[in-house]
Amino acid sequence: MTPQRLRRFGAWLTATGTLVVALGAGMLAAAGAPAGAADRTQTGSSHVVQAWSDASVVGTRDSSDDDYATFRDLEVTVSQTRDLTHQGVVVSWSGGRPTSAGRFATNFLQVMQCWGDEASGPTPEQCQWGAPNPALSSLLGDRVGLRTLKAGEDERQAYDAAHQVPPPIINPNLKAYAMPFTPVGGTPVTDVADYFTPTSTNEITGARTGDDGTGAATFEVQTALEAPHLGCGEARGSGAARACWLVVVPRGELLADGTFAQDTPSGAIAGSPLSASNWANRMVFPLQFSPIGSSCPMGSAEQRLVGNELFSAAMTSWQPALCRTGTTFGFSQVGDDEARAQLVSTVPGASGFAVVNEPVPSEPTAGAEDPVEDTGLRYAPLAQGAIVIAFQIDRALRADSPDIGRAGTPVEDLVLNARLVAKLLTQSYRADVPGGGTTAPLTTNPRSIVNDPELVALNPELAQLVATAAPEGLLVSIGSSDAYAQLWRWIVADPYARAFLQGEPDEYGMRINPVYAALDLADDTSLDSFPKSDLTTYRQDETVPAPGYGTLDLRPYTQDMADAAVRVQRANAGAKVVWEPNKVPPSFVSSGAQLPGQRFELAVTDLTSAQRYGLRTARLVNAAGQAVGADDTSMRAAVDAMVPTPVEGVVRTDPGTRVLGAYPLTLVEYAGVAVCRADDEQRGDYASLLRYAVTTGQQRGDAKGLLPRGYLPLSERDVQRTLDLAETLEDDAQLAQLCPAEPSPAPTPTPTPTPTATPTTAPAPDPAAPAAPPAPVRPAPTSTPGSTPAPAADPDTGIAEPDAPLTGAAPLGAARLAVTGSMELGAACALTGPVLMRRARVLAARESSH
Repeated sequence: MTPQRLRRFGAWLTATGTLVVALGAGMLAAAGAPAGAADRTQTGSSHVVQAWSDASVVGTRDSSDDDYATFRDLEVTVSQTRDLTHQGVVVSWSGGRPTSAGRFATNFLQVMQCWGDEASGPTPEQCQWGAPNPALSSLLGDRVGLRTLKAGEDERQAYDAAHQVPPPIINPNLKAYAMPFTPVGGTPVTDVADYFTPTSTNEITGARTGDDGTGAATFEVQTALEAPHLGCGEARGSGAARACWLVVVPRGELLADGTFAQDTPSGAIAGSPLSASNWANRMVFPLQFSPIGSSCPMGSAEQRLVGNELFSAAMTSWQPALCRTGTTFGFSQVGDDEARAQLVSTVPGASGFAVVNEPVPSEPTAGAEDPVEDTGLRYAPLAQGAIVIAFQIDRALRADSPDIGRAGTPVEDLVLNARLVAKLLTQSYRADVPGGGTTAPLTTNPRSIVNDPELVALNPELAQLVATAAPEGLLVSIGSSDAYAQLWRWIVADPYARAFLQGEPDEYGMRINPVYAALDLADDTSLDSFPKSDLTTYRQDETVPAPGYGTLDLRPYTQDMADAAVRVQRANAGAKVVWEPNKVPPSFVSSGAQLPGQRFELAVTDLTSAQRYGLRTARLVNAAGQAVGADDTSMRAAVDAMVPTPVEGVVRTDPGTRVLGAYPLTLVEYAGVAVCRADDEQRGDYASLLRYAVTTGQQRGDAKGLLPRGYLPLSERDVQRTLDLAETLEDDAQLAQLCPAEPSPAPTPTPTPTPTATPTTAPAPDPAAPAAPPAPVRPAPTSTPGSTPAPAADPDTGIAEPDAPLTGAAPLGAARLAVTGSMELGAACALTGPVLMRRARVLAARESSH
C-alpha cells in the first residue's frame, strides 16, 4: 500500500472508530441503566440492592428463626461492585431497627471484606475481621468485635480442634476457641496480627441505624496491595483479577442462644459475628476488581508525561487503553511549578507534555529567554475537576437534642464560607494550637469551629452537637499547587475573609492567630500552599520531655489530596500527641481513629478523590452569596464564566465575579505541549493521547480507559480545541509556521573506496522530505455541556456487564451485547488510525530520501 493510501486509510479508521464509539455510547444510554437513585458517589450500573429476605443470595431464610422478624425488612445497597480499586463504597440500608442509644448494644450492622473462590460466597475463615479499634471496647458487648468464640454459646457452632487456640506454655490444658483466619494461599491462624491490625484493617465494627430505620457507612475497599492476605484484584492463572466479597452481618437483639440482650447483665448482645448463628444472617455482595499491575506489554516505546495531582486519576484510567497505540505513556505526578519547568527545560529527558492548571507565563522573567518562542508552547483542555472540602461528621448530639434518635448517624450536609475556611487554615481556633491557645487573642476565640456562631448560623443542625465535638483541624497536603492558589484567591476575594486575614475581628469578636496576621496572607499573590506557622509546643506534665509536641504533631500534613481523602474516610488524621514512654525510643504516638458516632474530619481534597472514597463534600458560598456544591451543573456554570488569561486558549475563574449557581473552586486541566522541542514520533504520540482523551476518554465510567467520577466531561468547544492541537502536531504546514526552521543535518562524509574490483561508497542521506499532511480528522464529540455520557465497555476486557446477574441489574440483551462489541471495535479503530497515519509519514519520508 502506498503512503498516500495508508494515510487516507488511517484517517478513515480514526474518524469511523470515534464515531462508532460516540454512537454506541448514545445507544447504550438510550437502552437505560439499572434502576436506582444516584447518591453522593454517583452510583453507576454496578451498584447492587439486596434484601435480607432474598432467597437467591444465601438461601431461604428460616421464618421460624427468632431473628427473622428483626431482619425481614432490611434492604442493603452497595454503591459499586465492579471495576474496584483501593477506594470507598457507600453501604446504605433501610428497614432496620434503631440502634440503641449510646453504646452499640443492639440493632446495628457489621461490615467486612473477605476472599473466597466459591460462587456461594466466603466462609468466616476467609474474612478480615477481629482487629477493632481498642477504644471501641467500651461501646461493644462481649467479643462482638473479635474472632473469639465461647464454648457452648452457640449450638450451631463447632468447638473442635480446628477452632481451638493453641494453649500457652504456662497453661497447656487451657481450652479456648476462636474462628481461625485463612489468608489466600496460606494456612489457618488464630493470631491475625501478622496480617492486619487496628490501623490497617477496613472492618466496620459497628454501623448505626437511625430512628427511621436507615443508615449509611463508607467502607474502604482494599486491593492486594493494601491487603495481600485477601488477594483482591491480583492476577490469577487465567489472567483474570481475583474477585472478593463484601459481607454485612446484621446484629439484632438476641444472643446466639436466644437470650434477649436486655435480659443480660450488660444489656448488650455478645458473641462474634463469625459464630455460626450470627453468620447465618449474613448478606454477601460479590466484588469485581480492576486488575493490579501494568497492562502495557513489556518493551513498548515510552513517552514521558508529567502533570499535577488533579489529572492523575484520569491518566491512571486512560493508560491501559492507550497501550493499544503501541506506546506506553509513563505519567509522573509532580507539582504545577515543576511541570511548567519541564515544558521549557533544555535538559535531556525533560517532558515535552505537561498537564497544568495555569500556563507558563507569556512574559519571560528578567534576563530569561522567552519560553513560548523557544518551544512553541500550545495548550488544550483535557479534563475539568474541582477542589472540595470533604467531611465525615457523626451526630454527636447533646442529651437534650430534639433529634436524639438520630445520634451517631452521619451529617449529610455542610455549608462553609471563605472566612470559616480562613479561620481553619490560620490555626485561629484554640483546639488547633498545641496547648489550646493560652495567649491573647486566642484565649477569647472559640475552642473549635463547632463552637463558632458563624458555623452554626450556616448550619443550624450543628448547634445540637456536644460542646466538645471538634475536627482534627482542616487536613491539607504539603507542597504547592495551582489548585491551592485558587482556594486562596477565593478566600481573599471574599471581603469578610480578607478583613479577617488583615486582623479585623468578625462580628462575634474572633480574631486571626497573630502568627498568621504577620504573614500578610491577604496581599500575597504568590500564595499557593498552606503554611503551618505557629511554633507553639506543649507537654502535659513533667514526665514528657521538653519541648513536647508541636503544630506538625497536632495538625500534620497529608502526603497529597488523595491521602487526605483516605484519612477522612478512616477518621484518622494521624495526629501524634499521646506520649508513649514504653516505646523504644519513647515518642508521641497516635491515639488512633475517632470512634463511630463521634467522628469529625475535614480535608481539602479534589472531587475525584472525595468520590473515590465515598465522602460527602461541603457546599461553599460563592461570590453571589449562594451555598453551592460541586456537581455537573455548578461546575459547568463556573467553566462557562471563566475569563481569558494572557495565554491564548487558557481561561481561569475570577473568584470575585458574581455567577449564579457556580461552584467557586472549579478548575480546568490543560495539556501543555512544547511543540517545537518534540520530534515527529513524540508529536504523533501526543496527538494520539489528545484524541483519545477527548473521545473515549470523556465517557464516564469506573472501568479502565474511561473518565473517573468527579470529572466534568468537556464541552464540544473544548473538545474541538484539543482536536485542533492534535491536528497541528501532525500537520507539517502548521508546524513549519509555528516552529523556526532547524538547520539541515550535515551530510555524512563519503567513506574512502576500498581497493576492490568493484569499489562502493555509502551515499550521504538527504534530509527527509516532509510528508504530506494527514487528512484532517474531526471525530464526533462525545459529550455536550452538562451531559453525562453513558458508560462504555471496558477497553481492557471488553466486558460491559457482570458475568452473572446481580440483584437490581438489568439483563444484557443481544442488542446491547452487539452495541458493546461494536464500541470495542470502534475504540480499536480510533487508536489504530493515528498509528497508520504516522507509518505513512515515515514511508513517505523514506521514499523522498531515495
